[in-house]
Order: sequence, then structure tokens, then C-alpha cells
Amino acid sequence: MKKYIKSAVVMLLAFIMVFSIVACSKPPMVSQEELEIAEKQGVAEGEVTFTYGPAASSADYRAAADRFVSAFESKYPDVKVETDYTATSDTRIAAADIGDVFYFSEDQTYKYAVSDKALLPLDGFVEKFGIDLSDVYSGIYALGLVNGRLYFVPRDYNHMALIYNKTAVTEAGVSESVKPEWTWEEFQVLCEQLYSEDYYPVELNLGYSPVYTAFFEAYTHRNSWCSTSEKKITFIDEEGKILRAVKEALDLAKKDYAKFPGINDTQEGLQNRDAIFTTCVYPQVQTYGKNFDALDVEWDVINMPLFENPSFGCGASGVGVFSRTQNVTGAAALALFFFTPEGQKAFNAGQGGSVPLLKSIDAEGYDAWKYPDDENWSTKNWDAFVYKADTASTPGQVNCRMPVEVASAIDTDIKKILGQDLAGTTSYLDGFATLEKKCNELWGLLTA
Repeated sequence: MKKYIKSAVVMLLAFIMVFSIVACSKPPMVSQEELEIAEKQGVAEGEVTFTYGPAASSADYRAAADRFVSAFESKYPDVKVETDYTATSDTRIAAADIGDVFYFSEDQTYKYAVSDKALLPLDGFVEKFGIDLSDVYSGIYALGLVNGRLYFVPRDYNHMALIYNKTAVTEAGVSESVKPEWTWEEFQVLCEQLYSEDYYPVELNLGYSPVYTAFFEAYTHRNSWCSTSEKKITFIDEEGKILRAVKEALDLAKKDYAKFPGINDTQEGLQNRDAIFTTCVYPQVQTYGKNFDALDVEWDVINMPLFENPSFGCGASGVGVFSRTQNVTGAAALALFFFTPEGQKAFNAGQGGSVPLLKSIDAEGYDAWKYPDDENWSTKNWDAFVYKADTASTPGQVNCRMPVEVASAIDTDIKKILGQDLAGTTSYLDGFATLEKKCNELWGLLTA
């Protein structure tokens, strides 16, 4: 018995030693004083490591990252960037085995900034590096804000739009109704004209955050349903404005005019029919467009119909600066380079890139992301993906606005709420009232 106890003690001591060595090998977190010194006196020089996982998944993504790094080093010749084209993970962050600047999706910002304390705020470096924030689409900039500080820098711009079967619209004789300035009211009328034996009007992904957030704001204003200052969720308002567009979408679904993926897929009136309009973001066009081409169907894209308060849910993946970086200034310069014309043009210049996030680039007619060399695709309405981008874009992911636990409650319950209303078992109003109470209790506990 003593032998086993002795062995166990030895193993425990060995574990403690290894853990201590690993813990001690971590660089310390950047202090507030060190951050302030870097903001005021720091110079962009030295070495930084850029962890960018997508580059490992395709040659196109790698090319985009390489172009971005090359352009950065040209502008900041005293900074050497070491590329780490492997995936970001919570384990790597916890072990401090991550780059000075690392890639993640926008819905991780709150978690990494607040819960994990893994990110440094970057707004203090904006003036130092001459970043013109007035040139950045406002909705996409807001994605990176947590408690008023900037922790996340998007690499590109994506807001919800519609890709559609142009052949079906033409055959229905309603082509003139599909236009950039069309309204949500007009779209509802159009749905009645488009339903047929072969088609239902729209596949509307209302259970997806970048879609439903815009519906919550459709008849109100930005953040009316989510107050980050009061830390409060409101779905049931006195005038019924917050859920009005949701009710109208449910009415479309009850007439078989709209499919909500994962919610009413088996609805009888939708079977053996194809969608004419489908909600999508720019990167998805590669898949949808090629599918239409394979069927020899003419297609195009159009912005979402305009609500009374025009609102398009936007999102992007991007980067942040690790809170244990040993080169604060160099890392901040690299991350914020995504907010510059040079950085955006380099990253989005070809395959592997996406839609630039600066107003000035769109104004000058920059079209590298619009397939200019493809005779069949260059004439598509690519402007749909930047239509009213500065005035109508709103942060799409609920995780960007509130604690992860509250956001998860909304994402988990909304499909159930919509599905139960369509099934006639529980009214959407009752469902959202219950969800509102749950969210506010959760948020209250988290801030108590």
C-alpha cells in the first residue's frame, strides 16, 4: 500500500512541477500602464506572430492572408510578421500558445474580451496609426465594440441579402418589382404573386441571428430590443413594434410563402417546390451561384426589402490582439491594418477575400471582389452587398451585444418559439414573453 501511495505522491509532484513550468512560461498579461505607454509612446517595430487558421483550409484563403501581410510589411518595414496558419482554439488561448494577433469569428468577441480576458482594447491606437473610423461602415465597426471599447477588427464586410432565381421572376412577369428600393410591404404582396406549383417565394432564415436581429429593429430603432447600458432585453413592448415584422414573417409562412430552415421544412405547402429568393451573404454566392449555373438558370442578387427602419444584419470574422502579447504596438498596428485602404485592397483583391468594409473603396469604384474577369458573373448586382451599408447595417450576431449565456438563450429558443407558433401549440407572443424573462434573469445574475 505504501508503495502505491509513494508512487501517487511522486506523480502528483511531477504534475505540479510540469504545471508550474507551463504556467511560469506564459508571458504576463499586458498591464493598463503598459497599454497606455504603448498607446502614447510605442513604435511599430520588432516581430509579431499572426495566427490565421483559414489559410490552412484553402490556397485562396492563404493567398489573401499572404497579400495582407505583404502589404502590411511594406507599410511598416520595421515590423516582421511570422505567419501561423493554424486554427485558433480556447485551449491555445488558455495555454498562451497563440499569435500576437489571432483570427476568430465575431461571435467570440464578448467571450474573449470579457470572460477570458484574452484581448486588448485597440481604440487607443486608432489615432496613432491614422485610422479613419468615419470611413468604416458603422454596423461592421460596432461588431467589435464591447462596453464601448474596440476589441475586434473585422477583415471584411458581409450583410444579409437575397440571391434569387431570375428566370422564375421573369416568367412570373414581375421583374420590375425586384429593385433596390423595394419595401417589406411590397415584398409581402410580391410573395402572393410568386407562389406556384413549382415555387414558394422565399427561404427566409429567421432562426439565424443576422436575419432575426434586423426583424426586431424593423419598426423601431437600433438596439430597441437590446439595451447594453441597462443590460436588458425587450421583446414585448407596449406598441408591439419589436415583434411586428416577426409576426408578418410568420403570416407569410402560414400561407406557405416562406420557409424558415430548420423550423417548417416539412410544411405540406412547401414540398416539391423550390425557393425563388434565399437569404445569403456574399461568401455563399460561390455555392448558390454555381448551383444555379449548373441548372442553366439565370440568377442575380438583391438587397433585403427595406423595413420602415431599414436594417440589414451584418457580420464578419476578423482579428484581435492577444492580451499577453510582448509587442503591443506592433500587434495593434497589424490588427488595425484591416481598417485601412491598403489592407482592405490587399486582402480582398482576389479569391479568398470578400467585400471591403470602407466607404471610400466603394466610392472609388473598386471592384476586385465583383468578379470583374468573369464574363457571366461580372454583371450581377454586386452592389446589393453594400447597399445602404453605412446607414442600414446592424450587428448581426447577438453574441456581439450581450453575454454569451444570454445570447445562447435567444439562439436556442427562437426556433422553438417560431415552430410552436406555426404548429398552433404556443403563440409567438407567449414564447417571446417567456424568453424575455429568461434573458433578463440571466443577465441580472451575471451582473449581480
